[in-house]
Amino acid sequence: MNRFARWCAAALPVLLAHPAMALDRPVVWRDEDTGCAYLLTPQGGITPRHRRDGTLDCPDVAAGTGVVENMGRDIARGLDALQREVERLRERYNNRP
Repeated sequence: MNRFARWCAAALPVLLAHPAMALDRPVVWRDEDTGCAYLLTPQGGITPRHRRDGTLDCPDVAAGTGVVENMGRDIARGLDALQREVERLRERYNNRP
């Protein structure tokens, strides 16, 4: 029984890692017209490649353009607009006859 338990303990990590090993790594492809980099998956998916700072991996995009900061500002602006709309609807609901 002890030998069987050791065999199961050794085989379990291999079996659990098998689905992760089956995934192929995406391939980097650069568009000749724009120079932008894209990730191509073996399943046929495509997505733009980003640098570590969050900017697109394109030659015309300067490093450190603040994509993350701009995104945070846009989200805050959207939340403010949503809050104003909820307040407007609440006042409209409370003031109905």
